[in-house]
Amino acid sequence: MKTNKPIKIAFDASPLLVNKTGVAFYIERMMVQLAERHPDVELVGFYYNFLGKSSTDHFPKLPNVRYRPIRFIPSKIIYQLRRWHIEIPLELLVKEKIDFVLFGNFLGYPSLRKTPAAPVIHDLTYLDIPEYVSAKNRSDLTRFVPQQISRSKFVVTVSQFSKKKIVQNYKVTDDNVLVTPIPPQPAQTLAEPERAKQIAALGITKPFILFLSTIEPRKNLINLIDAYAALPKELRDQYSLVVTGRIGWNCDAEVAKLKQAPADGLDVIHLGYVSDEAREALFQSAILYVNPSNYEGFGMPILEAMTYSRPCAISNIEVFKEVAGDSVRYFDQTNIQNIAQTIQDILTSPKLQQELGKASLAQTERFSWSEVADALYDKIVNSLR
Repeated sequence: MKTNKPIKIAFDASPLLVNKTGVAFYIERMMVQLAERHPDVELVGFYYNFLGKSSTDHFPKLPNVRYRPIRFIPSKIIYQLRRWHIEIPLELLVKEKIDFVLFGNFLGYPSLRKTPAAPVIHDLTYLDIPEYVSAKNRSDLTRFVPQQISRSKFVVTVSQFSKKKIVQNYKVTDDNVLVTPIPPQPAQTLAEPERAKQIAALGITKPFILFLSTIEPRKNLINLIDAYAALPKELRDQYSLVVTGRIGWNCDAEVAKLKQAPADGLDVIHLGYVSDEAREALFQSAILYVNPSNYEGFGMPILEAMTYSRPCAISNIEVFKEVAGDSVRYFDQTNIQNIAQTIQDILTSPKLQQELGKASLAQTERFSWSEVADALYDKIVNSLR
């Protein structure tokens, strides 16, 4: 569907400034796809960069994408003003006429011009399992998501699971919630010398099981480490457990567990946040990818692992079944022995590893960035009529 004039779409690019997590990857890839597939769209990314201190050299660069820094006020002040029910209008931040705004991280801003907008509500953890969300974030989302939805043209989310929750909790009509899954990027297979160099630089010397995620309570890392400890000694001697991801909130217990594991004789390696190249080498090299999360809105790292034909063992939760289908092995994430047994079954069966790897790669073909970007584009165009 084409229009007679360019559509100017603003989006909040602030999540792209720091070490990227799932929300930032989603925003970046969606905007790139929109820009590449629809040259009649002009994308304007606004971001907080108080006094110009943050580098933006890594921002995606395309002919129809440009960026507007907000230098006059720190984002923390804007967020605090919102808590005092003082909201800064979008026009004071973007300072140009916009046709549509996509708020990619739950909350946005009111518009003096009543500019059409849509928020991306990635999940409803703050309602379903509130103990897994920081008190301040939980308060903000509980208070302000309904307000954001009420002044939006439609809502975007990343899974049918989250859509169902949004419809149930916010009385949004089914056709007013657009599901945009997060397709994986094509596997960036490194040449063997470079792959080996990356892995050696990370201090990994053995075949390994991979877990990749921000460290926070809902990711269930403690149960994973305990499950690794429950494996037969010969498997623990043969395989390391590599934990990758930045430290999140309220995870003192997880950090303590990571530090204690080597002292207990467990070959658990915590790498923290890694570069894109290292991430690729890890996915390419892992014998098995494991995700024991208690709650997610989607499951992006699972699909990433699948693009490298990695066998996966993951939580038996609804959204993971939507993402992975029959291409993985599921376990009860609350049962340490069940997690351990599932891992053991895969590690001890090269045939099963091969079968799951083949099924994983086939599963990724169900997801398409072009379809996702086109669906969002059509929804935006229709909302402007």
